Amino acid sequence: MKKILPLALILLFISYLSAVTIQQKLVNDDNLNVGDRFQLQIYADVPLKSVVVPDTLTSFKIIEVEKKKEPSGKTWLQLTIVPILTGSLSFPKLQVIPEISDGQTYFTDAFRVIVIPVRAENDTTLVDIKPLAKYPLQLPIWVYYLLIAFIIVGIIYLILNRRNRGGKDSTVKETIPSSTSLDPPWKIALKQLDELLSQNLIQKGEYIRHHYELSLILRQFLERKYRFPAVEMTTSEIQQVAERLYIASSQEVLNFLKYCDKVKFAKYIPSQEEIEEYENWLRSWVQSFELVEAQQKLAHGGIEHA
Repeated sequence: MKKILPLALILLFISYLSAVTIQQKLVNDDNLNVGDRFQLQIYADVPLKSVVVPDTLTSFKIIEVEKKKEPSGKTWLQLTIVPILTGSLSFPKLQVIPEISDGQTYFTDAFRVIVIPVRAENDTTLVDIKPLAKYPLQLPIWVYYLLIAFIIVGIIYLILNRRNRGGKDSTVKETIPSSTSLDPPWKIALKQLDELLSQNLIQKGEYIRHHYELSLILRQFLERKYRFPAVEMTTSEIQQVAERLYIASSQEVLNFLKYCDKVKFAKYIPSQEEIEEYENWLRSWVQSFELVEAQQKLAHGGIEHA
């Protein structure tokens, strides 16, 4: 028994020497008011990892927990705390967790701070609030309500107007395109095609512009010949109209428009042979109407002669 007692004392002394020593320091804790911030700095002879904040903390609010590092590599903790009540407030002890756990539990010391009220407890006088400031040229409140009402009415009008226009656009417009020329549509289209080819846009590398003009020539011809606004319509819309009207070689017309769209919008660069193939098709398709017109004139002439 006499031998065990000295051994226990030695082990107790060694454990005391190996225990972590916790130190703490308060910063900016003088003359505190509600909402003022002060710091609790926690140091130890070993690197610190974190602290455990209890859920029962009601008189204070911990805004931030920062992990600081010294040049020597040792870490310590800084808590930014805000009091939310007045009077003599007691801050509880916090559990401190070292970087390397030795199985022991360590705590900071509880402390007390004085939070000074801004006004005396028996002061019940209400302080006048400063009147609301107005911006320069600020309008009366009823003007803003009126503007909001006008905006709402305008939005409703635009929505209803767009719906009405959408219903009208779904039907084919049977209006004759305005044209000052007395030439037949096929002749105007051939003249436009010759003028386009004379510009040599393909040789200049202007593929998009060339095919835009090709598509425009065909669309204007459709407007003059079949009397619907092809220039303002997409290829899909023209396809819907072609299903309702009889357009000569309608599928070839749609293929031509889709080819032009691919160059205009998909940045497709066709070969010279492909370009000439579609240009020749457009020319021959437009010229076919010249033959139809001549046959109609001969037929009407024969009837009149008879």
